[in-house]
Amino acid sequence: MKKFLVGILFLGILSVLLINQRTPFFQKDGGGWSVGYGESSDYPKVINVKENDIYSIEKLKAQNDSTVFLADPFFVKEKDTFYLFFEHKKTKTNGDVGLLTSIDGKNYYYRGTVLTQKFHLSYPQVFKYKNCFYMVPESKQANAVLLYKAYHFPYDWRVCDTLVSNVRLKDPSIYVSDSLSIMVASDDKLNMYVYQADSLFGKWSLNKKPIALMGTEARAGGRFFADKKGLILPIQNCTNGYGYGLSLYRFSFKDGSYTTKRESPFFLKANKDIKEFNAGMHQLDIQRLDANHYYYVYDGSRLNSDSKKINIWGPLKWTYIDLKNWILN
Repeated sequence: MKKFLVGILFLGILSVLLINQRTPFFQKDGGGWSVGYGESSDYPKVINVKENDIYSIEKLKAQNDSTVFLADPFFVKEKDTFYLFFEHKKTKTNGDVGLLTSIDGKNYYYRGTVLTQKFHLSYPQVFKYKNCFYMVPESKQANAVLLYKAYHFPYDWRVCDTLVSNVRLKDPSIYVSDSLSIMVASDDKLNMYVYQADSLFGKWSLNKKPIALMGTEARAGGRFFADKKGLILPIQNCTNGYGYGLSLYRFSFKDGSYTTKRESPFFLKANKDIKEFNAGMHQLDIQRLDANHYYYVYDGSRLNSDSKKINIWGPLKWTYIDLKNWILN
């Protein structure tokens, strides 16, 4: 009996150590998000954030001293101007949608708040559809996935449709084309759901295989990118705490169903050599502007201090869900 108990104790200690190795119980004290951006002639297999420009929280504070952070960047290029939309968190407020603009894609200037609501907004995915500009932000606190239209781009955003009702979903990422209209979004239980419709304004409903991903990589971190093989989607990785890194997943749709494949683990992650991103990175938007020109924006957070915060329940829960996901799939 004594040997049995010792064995159980040993397995328990070993399990805790293995969990801690994968998802630490003591996690970094991160905060203060900033935005980086760059370009390449091909789809980037690697992004060297050390060589790219950064629009830091300090730059934004110089124009708006109530700034807490800027995060979740999405951009569109219209004519000769880059429009970079982002979550703008100000002191003691919900998140709003802010705007930076640039003529050359290198020097950005703050243009103020373009959308504010009574509830929190983040993840402002802006896109052009049939010559109009739309936005699908995270509107979880409104208990719906809302679609906004710009009536005087890049300003005057108003709700024009409700894509999904009576559900609290994080970071909805949408892709709409003549042949495929899909959207993914995640709940608080670490499940990523897949919705489909016949058009942007069609009826959005769950795919027959509703859950695409579960666990520590089950929350979108950017826009879908379409290539000859299908769709690539950045997915957040939170094994080392929220916002630690991003992996790239391949989504392949056929006959009403789909498959997923993790193609680039930790495509972006915390970089100890860059103070703005030494805590983590969790958002990426890559677009092809022409035949030999790709442009991308991303975000990252910095360490508030060298201290760490204890989190017991999170690593246990995440490991359990990841293990269940691995067994079921």
